[in-house]
Amino acid sequence: MSGRSFRGCMAWLRRIAAFFVLSAFIALFIGMEWRFASYLAPLPRTQLLAAILSVNVVAAGAILVVTALCGRIYCSVMCPLGLLQDVSGRLGRAARWLFRRPPRKAPAPSEIRQIVRYAVLAAFIVAGVCGLGFVWLDPYGMFGRMFAVWEGIGNWRGFVREPAMWAGPALVAFVLLLAACGRGRAWCGWICPVGTFLGLVSRKAPLRPRIDARSCIGCRKCERGCKTGALVIEGRGGKVDPSLCVDCFDCVAACPVGAVSFGRSIAAKEKSEDGASVQDHPDGVTRKGFIAGTAATSVALAAHAADDKLFDGGFAEISPPGIDVRNASLKPAGSRSLANFSHRCVGCQLCVKACPCKVLRPSLRAKDFMQPEMAFDKGFCPLDCTRCADVCPAGAIAPLDGVRKENVHIGQAEWHRDRCIAATEGVVCTACERHCPVKAIVRVKTDANAWVPVVDGLKCIGCGACEHVCPSRPLPAMVVKAYETHREMRAKDAV
Repeated sequence: MSGRSFRGCMAWLRRIAAFFVLSAFIALFIGMEWRFASYLAPLPRTQLLAAILSVNVVAAGAILVVTALCGRIYCSVMCPLGLLQDVSGRLGRAARWLFRRPPRKAPAPSEIRQIVRYAVLAAFIVAGVCGLGFVWLDPYGMFGRMFAVWEGIGNWRGFVREPAMWAGPALVAFVLLLAACGRGRAWCGWICPVGTFLGLVSRKAPLRPRIDARSCIGCRKCERGCKTGALVIEGRGGKVDPSLCVDCFDCVAACPVGAVSFGRSIAAKEKSEDGASVQDHPDGVTRKGFIAGTAATSVALAAHAADDKLFDGGFAEISPPGIDVRNASLKPAGSRSLANFSHRCVGCQLCVKACPCKVLRPSLRAKDFMQPEMAFDKGFCPLDCTRCADVCPAGAIAPLDGVRKENVHIGQAEWHRDRCIAATEGVVCTACERHCPVKAIVRVKTDANAWVPVVDGLKCIGCGACEHVCPSRPLPAMVVKAYETHREMRAKDAV
């Protein structure tokens, strides 16, 4: 294989790997049949912020080690929002070619760009520490929120009533528009805090793209193909900013004379005749560097998908109840507390997609915007379902190790006498009592000879079954009040 053929092969191998990763993420988020999608469940755990928040040392460590050695390969292969920008950028280039528009020149790295990048990263970290909704700028979370539109296609009235639901998809659309109108990855080069952090890690990466000024002919094909403006040609030769480069290998493939290569820098720099900075050629490490980086990146995919469980329906179809205003957001079992959930959740909507009863949905409040919360107008949370914990990549909903779900109290149902048809109309209604899975509701007789429900707070776990089946309209007579800190009842031998 000739040198140029191998350089082109590197770019195509990267594109093929990125295509399969992006296809897997799309299949996971559009809600394909669960038994197939469950095989893809480990994939979100390879996302950097999710791995850090869930203390996934293997995944986070592998990403950081690969980045320190080979640069931002993670951004070019594993980040779904970055891959979408690549697609949008190619569509933009095709449109410019179709309408005979000249290609846009990538802006050279500037001090203004560096100030913007590091200011956004600092704000991102401060917001995350203070719990102020840092998930807005996480690329993986943005990608997941984009699929809220897919969920809303069959329920367009809900999107009309809640226009704020479009905020997440609108932000992604803006990012993709930037990619189509610019060079391809304007978001990655200017805003993305995850990319900026990895750029800091990759500044001294030994394996990275470099330019040999002795071979360069100054055609600028590599510069025009650079997605982030990391590469700048100055006469014959130039430089690559490793903190901006996403290791897409497009510049390596575009160079007609092989002056751009991916490999290990060797010690000294020389001055060419025209004063350009030159680096020595690597001693045949290009192929090894690429293979080593690809192999190390795949370590992050070593997790095993949890065994899928079948869920058998439950109740007959009824008209959905309204949703009352709760004292706080109701979070599923495994969240531990509202504060823990808010600090860990990246808002990717994966648990919303996985929920078989449609209990989880994005919040529209400013503090936890687009983070999932529970509502019981479409269903309730059954005792034998843990799919949200199985798919959560950030540890916001953790598996219930050592405790059964019926022993985790996430809230308590409250009875509203003025809404209950048994109290106000004197009819016989046993819906909440019959459907309570933990038998926390019993009926008692009042002085007016009406049988009304009473909730045992020691037994109620806040699953929402009573709220879902309550026939009172427009609002149910049973409403679950959320606990800000969940209560777990463990056996003595498990303590």
